[in-house]
Amino acid sequence: MERDSYVGAEKQAEIVEESIKHAREAIALDVRDGNSWYNLGNACLTSFFVTGAWDHSKLLQSLKAYQNAERDETMKSSPDLYFNCATVNKYLENYERALTGFEAAALKDPGLNAMEEVEKIVHLLDKLESLLKGQTKAKRLASLASSLSTVNVNPSYIQVSVDRLAEGLNKGVAIVGKVLYFVKHQNVAPLYYLLCDANQICYVLSVYGIRDDVVKEGDQIILLSPYFHNVDFSWNGKIYQFKSVRVDFLEQMLVNGKALSHSQAVRASIYAQHKP
Repeated sequence: MERDSYVGAEKQAEIVEESIKHAREAIALDVRDGNSWYNLGNACLTSFFVTGAWDHSKLLQSLKAYQNAERDETMKSSPDLYFNCATVNKYLENYERALTGFEAAALKDPGLNAMEEVEKIVHLLDKLESLLKGQTKAKRLASLASSLSTVNVNPSYIQVSVDRLAEGLNKGVAIVGKVLYFVKHQNVAPLYYLLCDANQICYVLSVYGIRDDVVKEGDQIILLSPYFHNVDFSWNGKIYQFKSVRVDFLEQMLVNGKALSHSQAVRASIYAQHKP
């Protein structure tokens, strides 16, 4: 990032932190005021974007604020609230909630382009599904998977196969995978990859905060303390089922046995797509 844009992003982050502080002060005056909660949700969501779109704690704070805003009857007719809440769910990879939220926003205000967001998510899910189905028939899977059985993992982590991961954060656990595909899609973050483990189990990996040239097809990946989610829902009559693994920090990932350097990180600003 060039110095000018870095300073610009720093200034932006300061302004956002200030707006978070003001929103919290307003909530302290009236905890039932949905508009103040909505402003806090917006500020936390904007903070996620301006600081590089990798810190999921900002998304969780934003989601909680929006949920509190929804308790205020006067906010229930706000299409922006539904749209922004769906945006948070999209980045938390709560795909079903995101789709439902964008559809609700589109019904309330067709001018929000919420249906475009629905189409983007469905396009991504369809792409992931077809790649996963294609892999189960691929002959190269066995040879790729066999090379993973000899990989040594840091002994302070327990190495498991993907099907042994628990829902949520798997602290102190490591999984090993081979990159089958880099999945191109229409959003800036995260980066999506299709991997397989030593048991030939395929899964989707989403990575935040790294450059798109760091991980290549054929690379061997070790993931430390990964976040796991078993995606299983239906939308418009189509069932989506796949194992999803997420990492948010450089330190959680080794590529071909090597730790990633900070020069491989991306902390560039991504501008919020929602109306303030």
